Amino acid sequence: MRPIAIERANPASAIRSILKNGERRLKEGNRIVMYPEGTRGRPDKLGAFKSSGAAIAKKASVVILPVGHNAGKYWLHHNFLKRSGTIHLQIGPAIDSEHGSARELTKQARDWIESVL
Repeated sequence: MRPIAIERANPASAIRSILKNGERRLKEGNRIVMYPEGTRGRPDKLGAFKSSGAAIAKKASVVILPVGHNAGKYWLHHNFLKRSGTIHLQIGPAIDSEHGSARELTKQARDWIESVL
């Protein structure tokens, strides 16, 4: 799947790597899945979203496709064990990255995800 590896101990280097490699992968015709919260959190509350995914989308002039799911109910934060259950996934409307800043686009995606959870 060719993930974009980052070094969490060095956030400045990580963001540069994400932006550079993300744009290149998109221009090569690949798709990128971003987890804007950075890690799993409580299933009943969304965490703060980072805007690097929207920044990559703007730089590469591609749309953002928000996805909401309830996997956190079955794979809890700080717990390797998973519970059985049905994960519901909802795919939102495409967000045009040309209209708004990376922060505004991130807020738009977060607001939609929050509305379906």
